[in-house]
Amino acid sequence: MAGALAGGERASRAVLTAPADPAAAPTVERLTAFRDTVAERVHARMNDIAGGRVTAPGQLTVVARHLLVALINHEYQHDQWIGEVRAHDLGHALPPDPGTGQVSRLDGYLVLNPLA
Repeated sequence: MAGALAGGERASRAVLTAPADPAAAPTVERLTAFRDTVAERVHARMNDIAGGRVTAPGQLTVVARHLLVALINHEYQHDQWIGEVRAHDLGHALPPDPGTGQVSRLDGYLVLNPLA
């Protein structure tokens, strides 16, 4: 993103400011490598749980479901912020919400609610 959001506000209500030290921001390559590593580790652990290769597969299945929903909702939050910045700065329309009953809006953010 070109700038940081002032005061942690959402982009639609925020003033965009330049980072204090742009050189301190991680490169796209470093961010991509980090995200790839996290994704690989999450997938590996989820597969271990699903395959029963853990000490308490039933209990960890419950934990894994909640963790996965939290990760998805966190990514939806990032997508919302990016979309708002693109709309505000570049005039792009926000994409439509997913057409499923398991995804809804809460406090302006998309959230996955698998119990809906």
